[in-house]
Amino acid sequence: MKKVEILAPVGNFAMLEAGLAAGAYSFYLALDDFGARAYAENFNLDNIKGVIDYIHLFEKKVYITVNTLIKDEEMSKAIYYIEKIYQYGADGILIQDIGLYHLIKDKIKDMELHASTQMAINDYYGAKAAMDLGFNRVVIARETPFSEIEKIVKLPVDIEVFVHGSLCVSFSGECLMSSFLGKRSANRGRCAGICRKKYQLISEGKVLSNDYYLSMNDLNTIDQVDKLVDIGVDCLKIEGRMKTPEYVYTVVKSYRDKLYKGFYNENNLLDIANRPYTKGFIFGNKKSYTNLENSEKRRSLGKVFAKNGNKYFLTNSKLKKGSILQITTIKDKKLPLTLTRDYKKGEEVFLKAYADAKIDSKVLMLNNPSLKEDLEKNLTTYKNLPIDIRFFAKIGQKPRIEISYKDKKVSCKGGEALQKAKNISITEDDIKENLGKLNDQVFKANSIEVFMDKDVFIRKKDINHLRRLAVKLLQEELTKTYHRKPIKINLKSTNKSLSKKREHNIELLCNNVDPSRLEKFDNVYIRAYDPKFKGLSLYYILDSHREYEISKLIKFLKENSIKGVIFNNYRDLSFIKDFKENGIKIRIGRYLNAFNSYAFDFYSDFSQMITASVETTFETINKISSSYPIEVLAFGQIELMTMVHCPFSAYKNCGHVGCSGCKFNLAFLKDEDGNIFDLRRYDSYSKIYATEYANLDINKLRKEVSLLALVSSNDDIDKLENKEKIDNLNYERGVL
Repeated sequence: MKKVEILAPVGNFAMLEAGLAAGAYSFYLALDDFGARAYAENFNLDNIKGVIDYIHLFEKKVYITVNTLIKDEEMSKAIYYIEKIYQYGADGILIQDIGLYHLIKDKIKDMELHASTQMAINDYYGAKAAMDLGFNRVVIARETPFSEIEKIVKLPVDIEVFVHGSLCVSFSGECLMSSFLGKRSANRGRCAGICRKKYQLISEGKVLSNDYYLSMNDLNTIDQVDKLVDIGVDCLKIEGRMKTPEYVYTVVKSYRDKLYKGFYNENNLLDIANRPYTKGFIFGNKKSYTNLENSEKRRSLGKVFAKNGNKYFLTNSKLKKGSILQITTIKDKKLPLTLTRDYKKGEEVFLKAYADAKIDSKVLMLNNPSLKEDLEKNLTTYKNLPIDIRFFAKIGQKPRIEISYKDKKVSCKGGEALQKAKNISITEDDIKENLGKLNDQVFKANSIEVFMDKDVFIRKKDINHLRRLAVKLLQEELTKTYHRKPIKINLKSTNKSLSKKREHNIELLCNNVDPSRLEKFDNVYIRAYDPKFKGLSLYYILDSHREYEISKLIKFLKENSIKGVIFNNYRDLSFIKDFKENGIKIRIGRYLNAFNSYAFDFYSDFSQMITASVETTFETINKISSSYPIEVLAFGQIELMTMVHCPFSAYKNCGHVGCSGCKFNLAFLKDEDGNIFDLRRYDSYSKIYATEYANLDINKLRKEVSLLALVSSNDDIDKLENKEKIDNLNYERGVL
């Protein structure tokens, strides 16, 4: 089998040690800013160099995540972080923000740049676009099916795939729920977990159900992971920077065992999870993938029976003393049971204190002490780099020590020449014992040779000092080859002079609009062509989840006199030349997250208009408008989430079959706080919209800023014209 990289999450040093003990090949972690898990413990510039060096001692790789959207005023700090990360020898960084990438890509030649899953790259042409931009690795979006990954791996670029851990229900990088409801942006690493709440399903005014309809089960592809390796995936990524060392050790070890031994401890992998598992959309799981209230979240150990008036269960696996189980009572209460001894598989476990245990109810594992014990037992096993030690103790000479590891050798001397012992001299065994005291180091002594004069006098503390000094020198020698010369990355000036007339544009969610109502708009953005729109200035929206064949698309655009296209995914960048050669104009849609002036600078090279991210502020928009053609979503129901999942499919258990004729295509969700959302199902995806309409106070915008209205009916245009209520969204308040 091809050697594949198992990439482990690191949120603190204990998790790093667990990953090393389990045999991870590489690690990803973040500094205290700009990482997509802002609430993990993370690291800082004061300790990151030591962490990078520590990982490199074991010849493993380390990648630093800088995978959030970055504000203009933060860019200098982000660049400074990258300069230091580069100098300290990190093997690569993960990036979401195209503006940041635009600034650094030509400055960094020997550190890998990885396209984060937050860039929503989910097909062959998206990966090709990232490769052509210069990325060394593409982290594929988690909703990407296996059949598409088979195509992607044919590209000459490293491909990384998530194989295990928590799942976002939204398309990667396209969720605004946390931002909209809580001012905490998922694109800035501060997701509030809005999808983990309960939601009512509402159709035709009736509440059908209330459950965790947006909460995904955890991804687990361990039984399919061989397929990913066989097709040529380079890196298997494990999610979990906010989880525990036990989680890191158990999951990494399980995947290593499966790949290289052909088996793994299934119970341990079940017991480390706090949600049920799914093999994910990657492997076509279209049913039972949401973490509903009645889902079985823990491993079942057996059912409760009664015998001679006593309740018991037959355990289906070995149980250790200290295990905490869950017992369900006749009144459906969930009570804990801590075992006071070990049990063999098949043994009867009597529930003496649980006379009201419910017959036929399942006994579940809540806490398996084996997980922590396994980690503790193996935590130091990786600290075994074999070194050869030679020690010289000659009368009249300074003591000297040599330590070698592979092709590296260091030596150092003591401060004073050694004297002959007046009374009792030290023995060779004494010296060897002290030289072998490497318990607090990452090395173990492979051989120790002592060259000494008889009756030489040397203190044990001097031997220990020399040993510690030599070990430190060896560590420095082993890691310095990873260090790089400092670099300086200057911020590019984005102050340009632009004079542009404001456009009033309109985007149609559907075609149920009177074309005469559209004539006053400069441009009309459409998702499907209707002959009734002939004569209007049309732009065709390239939705990120819809495939197209470029030659057929261009023919369609020309035949229907469609002026241009709206890019919404990095896939579209693969066809810039095709569109331009055919006279088709290019605009940038809001799904490409143009968040700062550097992103606008990048997109302005090939587009005539750039829609700002809806998470930007009035201040940023106005500043950018003096240099770049900018458009803002000024009116309409903002899309909060796009997803493969349909919440009603969890209610119906339909497996996403028959969507086109489903009566729930237009329905509603209501959260625990009373917020109501529109839910619309299209052929293969769903969108959640805010029911409240954005309606900007355009007096807060410079006259150069173009305005975009998002509508689905003539009534929406009426609302736009009447300016019923001002709602400035994040543009006024900003996001964390």
